Amino acid sequence: MRKIYFFFLLLCTQFFFAQFTENDIKFWVGTGSKKAYFIADFNDNNTPNSYVWGYRFDDDNLMAEDMVNAIVEAEPKIEADIPSGFLYSFTYNHHTPSTDDYWITWSGPNAGNMSNQNNGVGYTALTDGLWFGITYGMDEIDTPPSTPVPAYSSQWYTSSQITHWIGTGANKSLVVVDFGTNNSNDQANSFVFGIQYNGSITAEQALQLIQSQASYFNFTSSNNQISNLSLNTFTGNNSGTENWKLYTGEDLSSWQKKTDLSQIQLSNNTWLGLSFGQRRPFTPTEAHNATLSVASANKKALFNIYPNPTSDFIQIETPENIKEVNIYSSLGQKVMTTQTSKINVTSLNTGVYWVEVKTKSDSTVHKIVKK
Repeated sequence: MRKIYFFFLLLCTQFFFAQFTENDIKFWVGTGSKKAYFIADFNDNNTPNSYVWGYRFDDDNLMAEDMVNAIVEAEPKIEADIPSGFLYSFTYNHHTPSTDDYWITWSGPNAGNMSNQNNGVGYTALTDGLWFGITYGMDEIDTPPSTPVPAYSSQWYTSSQITHWIGTGANKSLVVVDFGTNNSNDQANSFVFGIQYNGSITAEQALQLIQSQASYFNFTSSNNQISNLSLNTFTGNNSGTENWKLYTGEDLSSWQKKTDLSQIQLSNNTWLGLSFGQRRPFTPTEAHNATLSVASANKKALFNIYPNPTSDFIQIETPENIKEVNIYSSLGQKVMTTQTSKINVTSLNTGVYWVEVKTKSDSTVHKIVKK
């Protein structure tokens, strides 16, 4: 009976892993026509504890160590020590395993079919389609990396991008509210508020501060859970399996899931995340700017961006002096910053983008389509 149960558990695990593909990966490093994938499973008590990155390359003489080093270089929140091809230590945000135990390395053709029969991080050849993973602890020598979540970059959004702060005080925090992705255009409906306060505040106090000063934001809570929340035309009401998930962290890369509002206490530079769905709060658009189409319609009419759609450049016409222009992808990632009114966009991929135009007095957001 025990063998049957173990077999069933293994089968279910492999089936679940089989659903995780490169299409789920958000953080890619490198360039080239070949792809490899890196999973780091810390086997700790944090949620999540396993992450995945993607790596693009062309060189035929690379090792897994080269992929890991490239990812470390791209993410300042990772530190790794690989003396002579041996993975001695690997830390990421709040995941800081001691050096009293060892990292086990894994490789295989997909996330659900990995074995530890390889030569380690410094001597495993990097091939197109290779999944390479690490798990911490000799007790896990027979357990491959668990199902990962897509790693986010700590640099995709920072507090310096906030243009409108709510409240006053010496301390600052960001509150990211993610309503999920609009599947019709693959746009991530994720928004961020910047708040200021003194001392420390609870998660509920942070939401109450926003609600008191942003008429387009409302929420209710019950038993330390968010019951419903709305931001402009976006809404999320708890019903059945659909409910608000709670997170805290210091940037997009460090979200830790919490079970209720009482577990979250904000202090300077800590973030609060709310997600109506399964993913962790994703790269946001500033909520203040996202509502300008409603709150500042007359002011926005003073701006003109053409041609739209465009294939090579856009021209911004406005009677005000342009301070800065930021262009964001449909998923909210900043892809370009400039101070000019005529912008070359030939390097951008085809799709929908958001153009944030900042002037001395205000800022507006405009939608463009790159052909």
